[in-house]
Amino acid sequence: MIPRVNLPLAKPDDSSAIIVNGSVYAAVSEVQAKSRVEVSVGAITAPLNPSSNNPLRTYAMDADIVLDVDHLAAAISSDPKEKSPGEIYSVWVNHLTDWVLAGAQTVQLMMTDRDTPSRIEIERTINIEATTAGMVFETWLAQHRGRANLLVHFTCSQTQRTTSHSISFDPTFQGGIARENYQHVRIPLPEGFDAGQVWLAVDYLGYVPDGHDVEPFFFLADTRVSVPSIPSTSLVDPIRIGKPGEERTKVWMEGDIPCHVMNGDEIRLSIGGNEQILLNITPPILTLKEDYGHTLVIASDQAIELLLLIDGEPIEQVNFGTSHNVVRLPSKYLTGTTRHLCFKDRSGSITYWETQHLAPAIITPADVLQREAAAPFPSTVFAQTPRRYASLKAHMENADASVDMAQVAYAMSVLEGGHDNVKLKPLTFAQPDAPKVTVVIPAHNKVEVTYLALCSLLVAHNHASFEVIVVDDASTDETRHLEDIVSGITVLHNDTAQRFIRSCNQGAAEAKGDFIALLNNDVEVTSGWLDELLNAFDRFDNVGLAGSKLLYPDGALQDAGGIVWGTGNPWNYGNRQNPEDPRFSYARQTDYLCGAAMMVPADLWRALDGFSSYMEPMYFEDTDFAFKVREAGYSTWFVPSSVVYHFEGMTSGTDVTTGFKKYQEVNRPKFKRRWAKDFAKFGKEGCTPDLEKDRGIVGRVLFIDYSTPRPDQDAGSYAALQEIRLVQSLGYKVSFLPSNMAHLGSYTEELQKMGVEMIYAPFYLSQSEYLAQHAVDFDAFYITRYYVARDVLSQLRKLAPEARVLFNNADLHFLREIRAAQSENDETMLEKARQTRTDEMEIINNVDVVLSYNDVEHSVIQAYSDGAAKVVKCPWVVDVPEMRTPLSKRRGLSFLGSFRHHPNGEGVSWFIRDILPAAIHATPSPVDLSIYGAAMTDDIKALASDAVNPIGFVENIRDAYDNHRIFVAPLRSGAGIKGKVLSALAHGIPCVLSPTAAEGIGLRNGHDCFIVNTPSEWANAIARLTEDDDLWHAISANAQAYMWDAFSFNQGRAQMRSAFEAADLYNTVD
Repeated sequence: MIPRVNLPLAKPDDSSAIIVNGSVYAAVSEVQAKSRVEVSVGAITAPLNPSSNNPLRTYAMDADIVLDVDHLAAAISSDPKEKSPGEIYSVWVNHLTDWVLAGAQTVQLMMTDRDTPSRIEIERTINIEATTAGMVFETWLAQHRGRANLLVHFTCSQTQRTTSHSISFDPTFQGGIARENYQHVRIPLPEGFDAGQVWLAVDYLGYVPDGHDVEPFFFLADTRVSVPSIPSTSLVDPIRIGKPGEERTKVWMEGDIPCHVMNGDEIRLSIGGNEQILLNITPPILTLKEDYGHTLVIASDQAIELLLLIDGEPIEQVNFGTSHNVVRLPSKYLTGTTRHLCFKDRSGSITYWETQHLAPAIITPADVLQREAAAPFPSTVFAQTPRRYASLKAHMENADASVDMAQVAYAMSVLEGGHDNVKLKPLTFAQPDAPKVTVVIPAHNKVEVTYLALCSLLVAHNHASFEVIVVDDASTDETRHLEDIVSGITVLHNDTAQRFIRSCNQGAAEAKGDFIALLNNDVEVTSGWLDELLNAFDRFDNVGLAGSKLLYPDGALQDAGGIVWGTGNPWNYGNRQNPEDPRFSYARQTDYLCGAAMMVPADLWRALDGFSSYMEPMYFEDTDFAFKVREAGYSTWFVPSSVVYHFEGMTSGTDVTTGFKKYQEVNRPKFKRRWAKDFAKFGKEGCTPDLEKDRGIVGRVLFIDYSTPRPDQDAGSYAALQEIRLVQSLGYKVSFLPSNMAHLGSYTEELQKMGVEMIYAPFYLSQSEYLAQHAVDFDAFYITRYYVARDVLSQLRKLAPEARVLFNNADLHFLREIRAAQSENDETMLEKARQTRTDEMEIINNVDVVLSYNDVEHSVIQAYSDGAAKVVKCPWVVDVPEMRTPLSKRRGLSFLGSFRHHPNGEGVSWFIRDILPAAIHATPSPVDLSIYGAAMTDDIKALASDAVNPIGFVENIRDAYDNHRIFVAPLRSGAGIKGKVLSALAHGIPCVLSPTAAEGIGLRNGHDCFIVNTPSEWANAIARLTEDDDLWHAISANAQAYMWDAFSFNQGRAQMRSAFEAADLYNTVD
């Protein structure tokens, strides 16, 4: 049987609803179904649409007949009768909140006359029109300080025979919010009972004192007549809201709960603008206390019934108490792979806690296996396994014949075996004549440690060429003969120990590379570690030093770019925290980089004389060097996409009072004395490190959009990426908060490499959760799309009233919808457009600055806002590449556009139907159309013919331009500026455009493109560009020249600065 939860709606005449599996079903009248029906959480809304699914049948709820408890006090009497209300009893429903069965209607009966036996009769009956096999009466009972019996009477309508049952209230059940604290009463309907009534009474017998002078209470919860469902594997308990039985004649509407809910949130249903509360949310606070892999210990701040899901599948219902709760994962999931664990409410709708969890197949620790077992070792026990796999994958993808894969496989076995199992077999490194990078590794004894680091250099794939210099600092073990074991590297030997600083300087002095990478010998590098450090010097301006993200061997974070406080003391930011946390995963300027893995241009290293001799023999040299780099006018960058495992303490130990580690404290005052003026302006020690860590910025801007930009998928994403770059160029740190809270793989990672802090689940489960904690950190919010702004604007104004809100409308949605409605001659679409206009203008009237791409929309906005809106030009930046495909190699027409965007599909269909035939007949040359774009629909694919080639998504956007002679953009509706058109113009492919496609760009018909209306104009323009090579070249050259002039990065930066100044944000870099 599936238990059900029932709640009353806010008003007796409200519509019925069911919440289950993250969806809301609303039973509405046919008239209401034609209005706007929405579910909302806070300011975030989602539409409900007609549903083909009847949840009553799906969850076997059709036969439930629930005791009607609305205004129940008026339907109760007593024997003896009361002379005045409250003389004998008082009754409520769900009034005493601590004594309400979670999600249920609970009748709460208090005996005010506790000394006199009496009968309390519920005059309202449960009416059964027809019975079904297996039908039962059910209720859940509890009591405090009293003796009583529940009387249940079944009266058959046909025979008028009454069958009665008396059930004693069990004093061991005290009630509350958890179902297990109630006495479950279950009585099958009498034999021969075909229809009739069930009526109830409570026989109060007497008071049972418990030392407290409080009246006796009796509770009846979730009282109903129901039919057990067919046995099912379903574990969800739907939340049923409103009066059962009213749904049968109504229309079901369905929609998803629009976001993760937080404490105090309300789930609301709006029908035709009339809003009602479905649920008030008071979620438990769940805290992971212990993680054994196979078993979790989780603390909860309240007793609650939960549903455990693994990889989205409901596994079991669990009851949490307020102490520590032990959850053991079923053995079928202990496969050594990552599982998605989630605790939801019993309806499967509200997420209380979730994580990605490595469910181990083996729990023997890696170091025990390395010590007690023999190779090969199970890969699932190593935190480094995913990155080692990435290295092998990169080697295979690049298929470099010069790479000895057998040696790579052996080196991998060394990494898995650990330092204690190292066998010093020969290794061979390539020796480039002109290496890009010189890797300098100082070493003193512990040859096994150094050997493992060298093996990791062989396993980790990098495109950059490098040489290796090992500085043997007077070792007494096999390090003295390392070059006899490892060929292709340079080994410098010191007869007398020079220690760390001199050894690094000595090795760097012999470097042939353009860059020097300093690397401790107790490390394991990972795939791309070298390339990512190098990329930072190209990606950012004036970089002088870049450092890796350092991890402990168990996968915990060791270092994510250091902070130096105003006291001069360094802070190892992020130590022992989750390395995947967004805070530690984006490139940023930082105070210093750990010398265990850092890179510097060789010329700069020499100009600064390397590590300072006054710090000899070691410690604080890397912090000092970072300050020297900045003093010379360069920036210092933490590059988290470069990952290195560091076995900290294997060479110098960890005790700062003994050995060489003591120099950490010896050198501390030296550092402070040298750089006091530089760090004096830094923050108070230990205060707000998450803000203090960001250096080289003038402020913080939070970008908010519906999803992470995917620039190869749609023009809007390309625009968003450029706008982020422009804001960064003004000196702001950019964070990005997508509505869907999704990490989108390489798209997210590319933005992180650009220096954008990306916010995603499971670190924050909703936009509301993130904003509640961090909105106050930002100087400005940059929101794209009105429906995104609608969901967050009120929260932003409340949480960060001083911050400025810049709103990029992307395009005027209502203008696009009006044009589409006019194109289709659809009055329903037009009415929807009018509602969109109301919503969109409400946002525009409540932000500080509106950024819009074209002048037509500027005028529309000004008109509808009565001139009150502050509208500025939104920049669009294009890169103008060199023409690489000659005209002789080009043929036919092309179109590019995402088919998630309705105007693109509409325009292509119209072009093929009404334009293409005329264009084919207008020229003797072959004319065919290639269609490119993501999310191509079946309708577009079905247009394929000898003259039409629907290709779909292409990874390289140039394929849509460089292979073709003419680009067409036959848009009939839409708004904003058309990124596909700008991109085509920049690539030099002549364009034939509709007026809508050309809108807002400033193009000149016949000079840099053709702008056409009628089918004959389309055919004529296509024919001219097909037949006249000189015209083709002229239009191509003029288009690229215009793009250079009007849409350059510098022009866009000036426009973005103007937008920020319009919002009273003048604190930008030059």
